[in-house]
Amino acid sequence: MRKIRIGIDVGGTFTHAVAIETEKFTLIAQVKTSTTYRAKEGIAHGIITALYKLLQKGRIDPNEVVLVAHSSTQATNALLEGDVAKVGIIGMAGGWEAMRARHEINIEKIELAPEKYLQTCFRFIETGKGLLESQIRQAIQELRAEGAQAIVAAEVFSVDNPDHERLAMRLAAEAGLPATATHQISELYGLRIRTRTAAINASILPVAVATAEMTERSVRQAGITAPLMIMRSDGGIMDIKGMHERPILTILSGPAAGVASALMHAKVSEGIFLDVGGTSTDISAIHHGKPMLHSARIGGHKVFLRTLDVRTVAIGGGSLPRVQNNAIAEIGPRSAHIAGLSYESFTPLAEVTGITPQMSALLPNDPPDYFYLQNEKRKIAVTTTGAANMIGLIPEHDYARGGKENVRLAFEALGKVLDKNPQEAATEFLQKACQQVVATIHELIDNYKLEQPLLRLVGGGGGAMTIVPFVSKLTNIPYEISENSPVLSAIGVALAMVHETIERHLIDPTDEQLLQLRQEAEAAIVRMGAASDSVEVTIEVDPHTNIVRATATGATEIRQREKLGRSLPAARRQLIAQQTLGANGHTVEILAETEFFAAYALHKEQRHLFGLLRSRSRPVAVLDHEGTVRLNLASAELLVTTVGEAGQKLRQFVETNTYYGDGGEEIPSIRLAAGPKLIDLSKLANVKQVIALAGLELAKYSTTTKIMVIAELHR
Repeated sequence: MRKIRIGIDVGGTFTHAVAIETEKFTLIAQVKTSTTYRAKEGIAHGIITALYKLLQKGRIDPNEVVLVAHSSTQATNALLEGDVAKVGIIGMAGGWEAMRARHEINIEKIELAPEKYLQTCFRFIETGKGLLESQIRQAIQELRAEGAQAIVAAEVFSVDNPDHERLAMRLAAEAGLPATATHQISELYGLRIRTRTAAINASILPVAVATAEMTERSVRQAGITAPLMIMRSDGGIMDIKGMHERPILTILSGPAAGVASALMHAKVSEGIFLDVGGTSTDISAIHHGKPMLHSARIGGHKVFLRTLDVRTVAIGGGSLPRVQNNAIAEIGPRSAHIAGLSYESFTPLAEVTGITPQMSALLPNDPPDYFYLQNEKRKIAVTTTGAANMIGLIPEHDYARGGKENVRLAFEALGKVLDKNPQEAATEFLQKACQQVVATIHELIDNYKLEQPLLRLVGGGGGAMTIVPFVSKLTNIPYEISENSPVLSAIGVALAMVHETIERHLIDPTDEQLLQLRQEAEAAIVRMGAASDSVEVTIEVDPHTNIVRATATGATEIRQREKLGRSLPAARRQLIAQQTLGANGHTVEILAETEFFAAYALHKEQRHLFGLLRSRSRPVAVLDHEGTVRLNLASAELLVTTVGEAGQKLRQFVETNTYYGDGGEEIPSIRLAAGPKLIDLSKLANVKQVIALAGLELAKYSTTTKIMVIAELHR
């Protein structure tokens, strides 16, 4: 029997669904349906419609399905549109903390978007002499009478002792109101931010829980008993229970799905991912095989929420030009689909005849200089898709390939206004369109100190070929278009890993505290369905903010077991390493090899000052046995040893490669290749922490197991 993972991506216009057979990770079926915002069941209706169509098209027996996962635009749209529940906040504190806590917890209203607010009402309970259930029950009744549809329980230092918050949640549930406690949202100190985040989460609980329950009920009615997961904004997935508690984690899950696919499907380890739709392009950086994350802000307010750093520019395959003084002034943000115009590339040739140039506002509040074409039958857009077709960037059979003659007629019309030939008009169009994209790419390179010689651009989405090749030309960064790019986000949902992050404020954390945090993160995702032997945990220690973060990822048991069975021939892996390192005639050699990994080095010598000076560098690429590039480092040192000898050798290796500069001691970023796992210790602050966590990670292997220690050098 086949084992199939189903991924459903809920987009702004369409909902895409894919079915992936797990043994070979092949796409066996895909469908597209409209996203159903206005249906009585909301987006759940479109999800279920896509699911049933997919089962029918792929001839999939429900018993073959091992996982169903979907992204969601619901939380994002609710916040942008202000379609949220009124939240009642119960604040609690005692003694000298009470006055300060009352001020910090009473957050009044929260601006979510321009002129869109989350309304709150507030009650405070003094707990200095103990807390009675009757006090909380009375507060809940009063808040409900003021219109509260959800409750937040907030108490000073609840991250240390959450008993009072848990009591308030239980009593709210008994009263029939969904509730959020601040300790559920974050274990960081910072009462006001924690309360604000909890209030935003509570405001979307009623509709999110209803949608989740409706979706789960329909999935079960289809005969599917496999786990149902929801995409998170950090690129992972969580179970239905997690959605019931923290729907805020699904904000921006749509863009996250594309990034998950870049990692799991396109196998990007070092690059810039561009997910190109009809209206916009989502741009994100992937460094050392991991996406970049940052702290989210909602309505300009900081919240305790980590999301992928996905930057959206209003340029896509359907973007329209604005023309002023016979020159292109700007491209977008209006797109053909939103404006109700047909693409020049896909309009039947017979309907492009008799066109005349027009300029006007296309929708209310638009500027009056959007350029388009019109005849008696319809309004026709001149788009980035057409420009890319005009200059020959779109190959045969690509999703964005259009009719040659109708594109020529459209750009001939634009060229007359610009006093250029069609080819020149299309080139100017793309240069203007791609300016924002190029600027964003350079921002990401600067922000994350990415090594440009190691980078590649990876395109996804139906409009990838309209933007990515031209951007590659402008940036001199090589590009590739991912296989199955039009449904890349849905594939990302299907392949995403179970994910959880736990954060704490710890000053100079002890080994025991780090180990405990790691174990808590691992236990959390095992409860969510991850196989314990697939779990990988990264610990990040920030000595400047005293925040310690444990991020755990894991796969289902069946996926992990099957993944370990496919190995690429050594010659093919060598070729991938040469391409990754940009050998260009230089020597690439294997530095070290274990059962599941191999490290390749490129020895380069560069001459400066007319050959009088020489410099040598040794970029290193680490590939797993499947041929996936897991690390691509500008400079690294390696140690090959066994688990039994690692204890005595690791400390010396780290200290030997430690850099002492003006900022003091800086240890190298350490990673361990042990068994099938690449263990990330790169975010630890000192040698002691590296030794402690390495010991815990290696304890599960036999003492004779061969391991590779990779030290990324910063000097």
